[in-house]
Amino acid sequence: MSKPVKSGVPKSLFVLIIVILASMFYYAAYRDYSNPEVAVKTFYQAYFKSDYPTMAQNLSVFWGVQFMPQYMLMSPQELIENRPAIEKSMAEFISQMESENKVPANMSIKMLPKYTQRADHTALVVYEFRQHNKSVGMEMSLLVKEHNRMRIFQMMPADQAQLDQLTGNDIAPMEASFKEMLER
Repeated sequence: MSKPVKSGVPKSLFVLIIVILASMFYYAAYRDYSNPEVAVKTFYQAYFKSDYPTMAQNLSVFWGVQFMPQYMLMSPQELIENRPAIEKSMAEFISQMESENKVPANMSIKMLPKYTQRADHTALVVYEFRQHNKSVGMEMSLLVKEHNRMRIFQMMPADQAQLDQLTGNDIAPMEASFKEMLER
């Protein structure tokens, strides 16, 4: 006598689906550097640990060029092509700049995603600095996409009055400007 064949979905399929969904979430939340919030969070986590090479990896070459005159005459495309050398110079510059600064203990960063604005080549991210789980200031960063990865172009202090003026389409003029610059 033979046993009847069980019909239905194998139980291991449900486990496989959960593992795949969890992996996709992990990648999107923590490893997808085209996500501007991940780039900013990675930058500041490196800053709190004095990890200057990681900080430089998350900065735009256009940020670095303002402090390094040897690169000022290069075109935007040349800057992007020379990213490894510029990134190394940025790490050295940040190391020298931060050598006398001590990061306060128990600092963290909290993203404020309701203010995040994204476009194809640029993004605006707002976040809050926290010390001992209390807000000690806010900042916003403008990011630009280089080699399919968002990198910080500019950081500026922010307050609630400025955030209240954001319309949700504030990035459009910057997107047009960066797109034109990067296509040259």
